[in-house]
Amino acid sequence: MTRPQIPSLVERLYPSTRYAGRGVCIAFIDAGFFPHTDLRLPRGRIRAYVDVTREEPVPRELLERKAGSWHGTMTSCCAAGNGYLSGGRYRGLASESDVVLIKAKEDDEDVRGEHLVSALGVPIRHAGLGVRVASVSLGVNPDDPRAAEVDRAVDAAVKQGIVVVVAAGNVPERAPAPPASAKGAITVGGWDDGGTLQGGDDKPWPSSHGAGKPDLLAPSAWVPAPMVPGTLEAREAHALYDLLGVLEEMSLEPSRMTAIAESAADLLERVTARIALQKYIARDYQHVDGTSFAAPIVASVVAQMLEANPALGPADVRKGLLQTARKLDGVPDEIQGAGLVQPAAAVEWAERSAR
Repeated sequence: MTRPQIPSLVERLYPSTRYAGRGVCIAFIDAGFFPHTDLRLPRGRIRAYVDVTREEPVPRELLERKAGSWHGTMTSCCAAGNGYLSGGRYRGLASESDVVLIKAKEDDEDVRGEHLVSALGVPIRHAGLGVRVASVSLGVNPDDPRAAEVDRAVDAAVKQGIVVVVAAGNVPERAPAPPASAKGAITVGGWDDGGTLQGGDDKPWPSSHGAGKPDLLAPSAWVPAPMVPGTLEAREAHALYDLLGVLEEMSLEPSRMTAIAESAADLLERVTARIALQKYIARDYQHVDGTSFAAPIVASVVAQMLEANPALGPADVRKGLLQTARKLDGVPDEIQGAGLVQPAAAVEWAERSAR
């Protein structure tokens, strides 16, 4: 039985093949992280780990191996992971960039404005880390007492030369909340390309929009990302793929299948269905969705632009991204902003700007 393989994100985005974020550091602000192999081998690219929810700094060795750290692990790796466990197939566009991982949410608690303010200040307080891009996949409720400060923290980071890319959110009935509402943020809504190379199944992702946001769109469905090793999901994926391999091998030897043909065929169907339901795409990877992943994809394009032209500032990057985005037919401007990000065109714009 041949399993259909959905094209990887790199195959679907047609990015520049000459740039991978070399020499660029991206800070990811999220709920929790695990030091995944895709960020550590063959070269360790995690410059620092900061947990702003604690009073005392937390050493990098305390990055969490638990289910709650999946979100930040996946957002950082879909942008900057090198796909080490997949032979490079499920790599991000900034697979050679360095990263700073900033935890800004307490376990089992809502995102708090004070934590996001502190997280957005990390690249400024620790300028030696060399952060050029901040990717934020968290937001606060508009009624958070420090919500306005979160937007001001974004603008302060931008004034210091940091490109801040923020997920718009997944509540289409509501305008993007801080930090996605900040004027200086490059706010990213979602697009669903159906996981295919053809355009016939494309449609907008149900993103938050309004008040002039989002600024543009990026893929937010069928995004490959690694699972946190040791979690139930990761263990299940390994077991299912092991079993699937055995069943497929048995199907090639009719003598082994004769006595158990019916039950084996049923088991094969059930295993395949479970893999599809859980969106597993390999032993160590699964598809994820939401604007949380659209934002880091744009951040990875920004890293390519900055590698191509390190002199670009935040205003330049915004201009390049928006001018090269592809306007989508039949999609209201308030939903798509400038349109769908075009990675190769944005990098070419950056190269031209350097001449």
